[in-house]
Amino acid sequence: MGGVGRMTAFKQVAVTSGAHLKSLRGYLDRSNERHEVLGMDSQHLNDPMNWEREFDRTREAYGHNRPGKAGAKCTYMYHQIIAFNPDECDVNGGRLSPDDCMAFAREWVERYYPNQEAVWTLHREHCAVDGTDRYATHIAINRTDLETGKRLNEGRASRQKVLHASRMRDMDGRWGLAQMERGARNSARHARQQSRGERRARKAGLASSPAFETDLDHVRRVVRESVQAVSKGEESNKMRALNDALEKRGVHMRPSRDESLKARDVVFEYRPTYGRQGKNGGRIEKASISGRKLGRGYSLSGIQRGLGIAGRWLARECEQAVDDSMSDA
Repeated sequence: MGGVGRMTAFKQVAVTSGAHLKSLRGYLDRSNERHEVLGMDSQHLNDPMNWEREFDRTREAYGHNRPGKAGAKCTYMYHQIIAFNPDECDVNGGRLSPDDCMAFAREWVERYYPNQEAVWTLHREHCAVDGTDRYATHIAINRTDLETGKRLNEGRASRQKVLHASRMRDMDGRWGLAQMERGARNSARHARQQSRGERRARKAGLASSPAFETDLDHVRRVVRESVQAVSKGEESNKMRALNDALEKRGVHMRPSRDESLKARDVVFEYRPTYGRQGKNGGRIEKASISGRKLGRGYSLSGIQRGLGIAGRWLARECEQAVDDSMSDA
């Protein structure tokens, strides 16, 4: 999201093809059984259920069903997604109800796109990775400005990211929603999602072997099993004991050197367990990943909780143990 911290996630994609329009149509179809639609609303439409036809007629009347420049793609409309933080949603004990989310979306559209035809639906979305639910609105914004007769133009993609981030930060502030800080988790419930590269590697590996695990899955398993074993032990310095246990299994743990993070973190260094090539085509012999990027429970604070370490004094003591035990590595 443009690298700007906030709690409510926002994404915009230009609709330039029939395939994307078909996908968007599915999100906005209240009768679509694939998506649980909790509500629907619109702006400047006579028949919201036939929004696509009204959008098309308006664009056709203003000549916006053709590209503005020769050789360019024609952007017919914009697909926007406002995804609310799971912690803020009432399905997880937060204060945002479906009606609140719909009102938030209406305020967003009326404030920043007052002259555009628009339609939006609210969905309850489920994350299969960590089992959490949250609300998200899918919005279609027609390209034609009904007041000026011109095409909606918010500038290049880089400018749009900054603009949208600023607007969403302002919306969050006025609605009293928490702001995310750089390097901090934006949800206590929603796990960090795995990258497309890791998902592709897992899919390809599983096709050849049911026991396949990606390198990051391997590191997660080694850390998880080591934390569980050390937590049951009698060692007085569990963080040092964890470091020793990881070293025996080929994973090196060290403090993160990222000074921009609000809280301390750890980095896990490891040797790939299967052939991986770098950008130059050579084999990767050594790789590393920060704990917070592995997901819930693998950051320094998550590991401390897993080891049964509580209290600020003990946390600081353990961080020092990490520094001391790994300073000579």
